[in-house]
Amino acid sequence: MSTDTDTAAEQNTQLAGLPPLPPRSHAELHDELHARPPLRTTPCCVVSYWAQPGLPAEVADAALRVACADAGQPAPPPGLRHHLIETGGWALKYERHGEFVSWQLRLDLPADPRQEPELLLGAMLRADARHALSPAFFTVLGEHPMIAATHVVVWPAEEDGMLRQARRVMAQLLAATRTATEATHDLIGSWIADDRAAMFTHLLLDEAGFTRFLLLDVQLSEQQRAREVQRIVEIEGYRALAMLGFPLAQQESVLLRTLERRLLQAVDQFAAQGQATAAEQQVRDQQVFAELVAIASEVEHGVARSRYRFSATRAYHRIVERRLQGLRESRIQGVQTLGGFLSRRFLPAIELCDSTDARLSDVAARVQRVVELTKVRVEARREEDNQQLLQALARRQHLQLRLQQTVEGLSVVAISYYAISLLSYVFKLLKTVPAIEALHIPVEAAVGASVIPVVLLVAWFVRRIRQHHAVD
Repeated sequence: MSTDTDTAAEQNTQLAGLPPLPPRSHAELHDELHARPPLRTTPCCVVSYWAQPGLPAEVADAALRVACADAGQPAPPPGLRHHLIETGGWALKYERHGEFVSWQLRLDLPADPRQEPELLLGAMLRADARHALSPAFFTVLGEHPMIAATHVVVWPAEEDGMLRQARRVMAQLLAATRTATEATHDLIGSWIADDRAAMFTHLLLDEAGFTRFLLLDVQLSEQQRAREVQRIVEIEGYRALAMLGFPLAQQESVLLRTLERRLLQAVDQFAAQGQATAAEQQVRDQQVFAELVAIASEVEHGVARSRYRFSATRAYHRIVERRLQGLRESRIQGVQTLGGFLSRRFLPAIELCDSTDARLSDVAARVQRVVELTKVRVEARREEDNQQLLQALARRQHLQLRLQQTVEGLSVVAISYYAISLLSYVFKLLKTVPAIEALHIPVEAAVGASVIPVVLLVAWFVRRIRQHHAVD
């Protein structure tokens, strides 16, 4: 033992003598793993959660300062992305996400053991944690809308028959909440956390726009209870955020039907040009191309208008699926599970968003293929026109060559004629010379004898000039 102790002390002495290590890079990224723990819950409490999209940072900071003042704590610095306020009777968790701000408020509830359980539970199910904050907090938030809001009542379930009582109280609350148009709503619930807790809800909105969940704590630890509440509120929040893409998908589906019909007409018009003349085909191709450009611009506008929202919808849907898997639901006899309910009501909306996004991409690809076919036809027609133009140029060049040869022949005759005319004057001048006059050579004979040499000489000279220009 003493040897081990001496060795450890020796190692500590060696470490103490080492130079200081450089600071760790991006430590804040590591701290992000522990930055947003679930809100701590008590065995009997209500957690009110609401999410507000597009809430300005200055408004959230002002509301957070009011909440800190209510708790008697110093205000945090502005611009925080998350903050937690803990007091003796309530706690507030603030988080700023990419496109929304969430508030999670816990209020401890008094559990009177002398009161009848069903009456006590009924009163708790109507509890609202927002009463823990002063009205000034909600005055600062103003009229900024909520995209999701829910109350989660946490209640210990230790007595026999507690599950049956909870189902009866939730059914009574459901009957008092729903209207004639909502008569198809049934109680939703399941065992969660490997049957260590039970959850009930009816997913109906109360007058303030909140849904209500009941979490019966059978055998949960404090950390497990906090995580289950966090999963429930995140399912409700991200489910509502994912549904933001549903109205846009409906709108884009109507526009897509029109675009697909126009694209089909353009393709039919493009394919029906086999019997038309070249001029008619050219006119129709121009019309088809102009229509395709209009369709492509509208499709790109639709993609730019909806791609971000559809991508966010898929991301939120994946979060909801992971939170549902984290609940580890198991069926309660006669009660529909939350996962089963969302699979019938929530998934079709998400699938509409996915199919609409896929249809936008498909229409864009189809337009591109038709444009490519149009380009091929235009290029083929252009190549055909070029061939015809080259053939016409070749014929014109051949005719020009024949005409040039004809002109060259005529030019030889003309030049020879003028040359012989000049020689006749020379022969007449030479005839006045006595020595040549004694020969008695007629001028006409001399001119006639010079015709052939002159023509040959002129023809040779013109040929040399043409060869010289051909080489140049």
